[in-house]
Parts: sequence; structure tokens; C-alpha cells
Amino acid sequence: MKNKDKTKKDQFIVGKRAVLEALRVQYPVKVLVVERSKAENRDEIMRNIYRLAKRQDIKILERDESWFRRRFHVLNPQGVVGVGDPYKFAEIEDTKIYKNSIILLLDRIQDPQNFGAIIRTAECVGISSIIIPEYEAPDITDTVISVSSGAIFHVKIAKVTNLVRAIDYLKKHNVWIVGTDPDAKTIYYEMDYKNLPFAIIMGNEGEGIREGIRKKCDYLVSIPMRGKVSSLNVSVATGIVLFRLMEEKAKNNEYK
Repeated sequence: MKNKDKTKKDQFIVGKRAVLEALRVQYPVKVLVVERSKAENRDEIMRNIYRLAKRQDIKILERDESWFRRRFHVLNPQGVVGVGDPYKFAEIEDTKIYKNSIILLLDRIQDPQNFGAIIRTAECVGISSIIIPEYEAPDITDTVISVSSGAIFHVKIAKVTNLVRAIDYLKKHNVWIVGTDPDAKTIYYEMDYKNLPFAIIMGNEGEGIREGIRKKCDYLVSIPMRGKVSSLNVSVATGIVLFRLMEEKAKNNEYK
């Protein structure tokens, strides 16, 4: 399931936390651009950024606040931007599977804000692998990296041409597939998630997971609603399900 990353441009890493996490994992950052006032009055995060940049021999350029406003008016750069190599996707074969594994598959999650928030939540849960389709998925942009607060640098994201084949690959490695469906009769907290590796599939907010993928699931689960609004933001729904899995596995001493 090899894929080709056709990205040619440099990767912008926007925001203090995102830059710090990139430096912590020694992501190939070419240069840092720092707002002059932040350089002169460094908080703890900025001090760590400068320390790691010096250790990794990364050039630092200082610019005025007006430069940041012109260049990054949509995002909040917090006074620091990294310029690095293009993000490289993992291969599905890089996914390490253990009995306590939780793997996340995203079917047509296209909004960069949601994607970044999901990555952040997944990393907090301890997920090391996310699988997305080659098409109908967002690129790894400065928005995604910024919203993830740098969590993206601690998670492997595999881009595959076909999610159904990815599911087949996981099943061959004894992973149980759980799809989320608002019409499913089984509620997400009624599942027993202990002692086995699980892959959770989250679908598009409007249409959910596709029928062909739904048929491949070993289980379908829903999140019950009690309010007037009958749907959740997909990043919120993802957090609800993933933290339930983490809770059960933690109680079963699968995380040590």
C-alpha cells in the first residue's frame, strides 16, 4: 500500500507549542522566524525553543510584529514560525500492533480544524497511528499542525489509496474494527475493549462512514443523544469514543 507524497513546498510550523514539539522530535526544521519582542522577553516555551534550536544548529531570524501580522494574519503564530521539510506520511506497514493498540481511521474528514483537533486528541489518548484515505482528506497544512498543538509530530499518519484494503490489512493482524454509526443499536460504552487491538473508524459529519466500509466493520457503535441537537462535532465525538477505550484498557492494566 505504498503511496507517493507529491508535496514539494516547505512546511510551515506555526505557533509556540507546535514549533517546540517539532524540535523535540528533531523534525527537519530549516529556519525559525521569531517576533522580536518574543525574542527579547522569552517565556519558558520560547526559552526551550531557543535552547533546542541552538542544539540542532537551526538558524533563527527575528522580525517585527507587523511582519507576522502581514504574513500570518489568519493564524495566530504566537511570535514564532518554523520552516521545515514537507511532512512525510507513514506507510500502513509502519503501524505497530499490540493487544492494547488503538488505531484511528478517518473516512472523509476534510475540515483542517477538525483534523488537527482529532490528531491532538488521539495523541493525548496514546494513539500512535492514524490512517486516512489519499482522497477526500485534508493535506498537512500549517492550520492542521497549529490546531494539533504539535501533536502531529508524535503520531504516525498513514495515507492509503483504499480504506477497505487498509481494514483488510488490519484484520489480518487480528485488529477488531469498530465503526461509528448514529443508527447503531450498540452504544459505544457497551463494548468490551479489553485485551485486543481495536481500530476505530470515524466518518464524515454529514454522511458518516461509507457503506462499503460499514460492511467491513466487526461492530458498529453509536453515541446516545439527549439534547435537541442530534449530532456532535466529529472531533468531539472522536474524543468521547477514544477516551472510553483508553479508560477500559487502563483499568485492565494494558497501559503501564
